[in-house]
Amino acid sequence: MGILRITVDHTVRITATSARVHALVRGTSTFSGDLTGKKSALVREIVADLSGRGVGEDHIEVTGVRLGTREGKLLASQSIEISLVVSADPAHLPEVLGALSDRPGVSVEHLEWVYDEFEASIPATAQAMTMARRKADAVAAAAGQQVSGIANAPDSWSMPGPRPVMAQAEMAYAAAPRAAREAVDLGLELNATTELCVHLSVDFELAS
Repeated sequence: MGILRITVDHTVRITATSARVHALVRGTSTFSGDLTGKKSALVREIVADLSGRGVGEDHIEVTGVRLGTREGKLLASQSIEISLVVSADPAHLPEVLGALSDRPGVSVEHLEWVYDEFEASIPATAQAMTMARRKADAVAAAAGQQVSGIANAPDSWSMPGPRPVMAQAEMAYAAAPRAAREAVDLGLELNATTELCVHLSVDFELAS
């Protein structure tokens, strides 16, 4: 009895399961007033709108608030930036982009695609095992032996980090008049794919 080690690297393309839409709510004012309150109300309006479109409040995060005041010779100006992240499945992305980009002072910064590497690795690893077994059978037969079992089979996987994709939908539709809070229609499906590489090393047991 001996051990035959077979190593397989198997790469597949996987599809994003969801996306994180990064947006900024900006505002400036040269007059005294509750600028923060006005923009906070706008955020609440966005949350309510998205909730009505099937994107729950638990999928909307306020990730940062930046306040600023600048003193001028005659007037003081105020500024505010509120960072939002909206998580949505690809089917809801047109609705989310429409709800955000339709409002003055709101800009979509980028999309961050999210992948379920673990679930995607399961069928990919099974395919890698099939490839490893085929190779092991061929090598063992050439040596006058046969595979009798598996002693060890550690696996791992890797993929490039999700790359933010600049969302051009907001810019493309900003200049074109459309019904308030209409879903963005790009004429194609919004989604992304990336590579997942499975590394499998199998120690096959051999019998004469």
